[in-house]
Amino acid sequence: MTDASRDPFAWREHLRARFSLPAVTEHLPLEKATGAVLAAPVHAPEDMPGVPIAAMDGFAVRCADLTAGSTTLPVVAELPARAAAVPAHRPGTAVRIMTGAPVPAGVDAVIEVERTDASPVGPPPHAVTITLDALPEPGRHVRGVGEEVARGTELARAGDVAGAGLLGLAAALGLRELAVQRPPRVTVVVTGDELLRAERMHSADGADATAPGGVRESNGLMLEAALRADGVRTRHLHCGDDPAQLRDVLAEAAADTDLVLTTGGIGHGAFDVVKLALGELGTGTSEFVHLALRPGGPQGAGILAGGTPVVHLPGTPVGALVGHHLFVRPLLPGAPQAMRRVRLEDGPAPRTLRGRPGTLHALPAVLGRDEEGYETVRALPGRRLAPYGRADAILLLAAGGTTADGRPDEAPPDALVIAL
Repeated sequence: MTDASRDPFAWREHLRARFSLPAVTEHLPLEKATGAVLAAPVHAPEDMPGVPIAAMDGFAVRCADLTAGSTTLPVVAELPARAAAVPAHRPGTAVRIMTGAPVPAGVDAVIEVERTDASPVGPPPHAVTITLDALPEPGRHVRGVGEEVARGTELARAGDVAGAGLLGLAAALGLRELAVQRPPRVTVVVTGDELLRAERMHSADGADATAPGGVRESNGLMLEAALRADGVRTRHLHCGDDPAQLRDVLAEAAADTDLVLTTGGIGHGAFDVVKLALGELGTGTSEFVHLALRPGGPQGAGILAGGTPVVHLPGTPVGALVGHHLFVRPLLPGAPQAMRRVRLEDGPAPRTLRGRPGTLHALPAVLGRDEEGYETVRALPGRRLAPYGRADAILLLAAGGTTADGRPDEAPPDALVIAL
């Protein structure tokens, strides 16, 4: 990579151009498709309704049998809303009908019960008197075939998320499954001899067994949570600082997965295992850069044996979290690309940024609204991972009091944010 590629946004685009995760289609039953991303458009397989149905409780009649004022007709049948054969209508008669019931052939109006002398409950009367100020138009309170949805209508597009409304509509139209994008599969490999996993942090008597120099491992859980929030299927492996062991773990990680993430081991030290195994002194299959980014400057990427892409994130929890949202999320099919520009609230952090001009700072932040209704962002105080306990966004600002794309501050200033 050239010096120009040290720009974090250039690295982001480099990864997007280099890695294209497979978009695999699977078919899910409706009851399991909630939140899935559609792989193909959904079209109505039939008309809805499939037959004319009553839109009101009342009496099904022919407009030709009515007169302005009052009309009395014999009631010859009753039609509740249920699946049953519907006899043809006899001219000069009325049928008591309920909302949702099929309208008999020959009927062209349903007169609401409020316009009659009939009781809305109890058995149907032998005759009904209908009182109207004017003759009704044909089709009154009758839902025609395909009135709600015509056969072949596009109900949703590829890329849409299957929500409750679509699932209800699909069920009403007789669909039993949807073609959706299989969620991406990502394996997280956390490296470092100093890391203590939860199952190893307590002795048999339950006492904390953390040794001096040991660090409770949190990156795996944190990254899995971030990935799962975007619908990704994940698993989590651990490796120490032995390059031979790492190669074995990566071979396991690359099996049956679309993308591997590693954390740690990409600095300039003697025990930076990822660089030793995959960099110039190892297989040479990964490239490593140092971006103008705080935190999260060290980054890397490559291809594992078998062709599985791998993205290397820093070992610090904040660096790993920032790297995930900046560089990994854009690679995930169906994941929301939540970077946007909002108004920047006053605060101490944007005015005290250090580093070379143009260095991109990723700051924990909270989103809000100002008095005019515009979305705003405010940097949170605190160090390292602590403020992320309540952050709902990452604020991106360049050193020197400029916005992330290098423009001078304006009034009101704005900034890029990534919603978490």
